[in-house]
Amino acid sequence: MGLREEKKRQTRAALVEAAARLFAERGYDGTTVADIAAAANVSTRTFFSYFRAKEDVLFAGTDERLRAMEEAFAAAGPANPLDVVPSILERVMSASDDFAGPDRLAIMLTRPELQAQALQRLIAAQRLIAGWLRRSYPDRLDDTLSGAASGALVGALVGTLLSPDSPEDPRSRLRRALDLLERGLRTL
Repeated sequence: MGLREEKKRQTRAALVEAAARLFAERGYDGTTVADIAAAANVSTRTFFSYFRAKEDVLFAGTDERLRAMEEAFAAAGPANPLDVVPSILERVMSASDDFAGPDRLAIMLTRPELQAQALQRLIAAQRLIAGWLRRSYPDRLDDTLSGAASGALVGALVGTLLSPDSPEDPRSRLRRALDLLERGLRTL
């Protein structure tokens, strides 16, 4: 990664961190884009070069993981998922350290406009996974079964994130949920 790319990554991370801190301190409605930009020591214009709107900051890590998932599936091609799931998992999880904490999850789940954005991202992830499973098992999974398997996986992942009281690290909870997919795929 070059110096320019590293600077962009740092600025984006500073914006996400500032937003998380301000949302926790002032609440979502009490925080403006200008507040987030000032806390990250950038201009409001710079904020908008990274995010369309304030709510997009909440989904920064999710978007990075979706891009990593798409890249990982493309690189894996139609392979035996059991051979590549561990490397895909690591690639996706290392794409972002930003796992929405309980405060951000509460914001996302109580606001209808944010629920819609969360649902869009979940559907995108389910489609990515279903398409990859369909390509990986063309003789054993049709569109219905690959959709069902990917839906079960996405549901398991959401379930892990919605159990913030668990003492287990989010990454560990996600790994356990993905183990479910791997065990299910072994039956094929």
